[in-house]
Amino acid sequence: MKEENIEMAIDPLTGEEFVPKRSNQKFANRENQIRYNNLKAARERLAKAKTRKILNTNRKALQQVLGSRHEVVRSLDYLKGAGLDLQFCTHTIKIQNLKWTCIDDYAYTLIDKNTFKIIKLNQ
Repeated sequence: MKEENIEMAIDPLTGEEFVPKRSNQKFANRENQIRYNNLKAARERLAKAKTRKILNTNRKALQQVLGSRHEVVRSLDYLKGAGLDLQFCTHTIKIQNLKWTCIDDYAYTLIDKNTFKIIKLNQ
């Protein structure tokens, strides 16, 4: 009799051994794959939660300060009082040789020692 060489795989979620039906199969079943990916996404969300909370607070502060205007100039103390944390941003851009610090769709730039201009991007 001829012996078949059966390759076994180990499910990353449960650690159980199984015989894969496809060459690229990593999980014993679809439920394990879904649960594994949901747990992985939950860990990533948890790791980003503190930073994202600060960014959301920053965005709300800029939104409140700007109101319905296209641009506004405010002091550093005013912005800090509104809840802005200058250590957290999503990205920076350059507009007319000025570096703008952005929080999602809002941006601010230093215009003198203690004063910032705030705008909403993509109006």
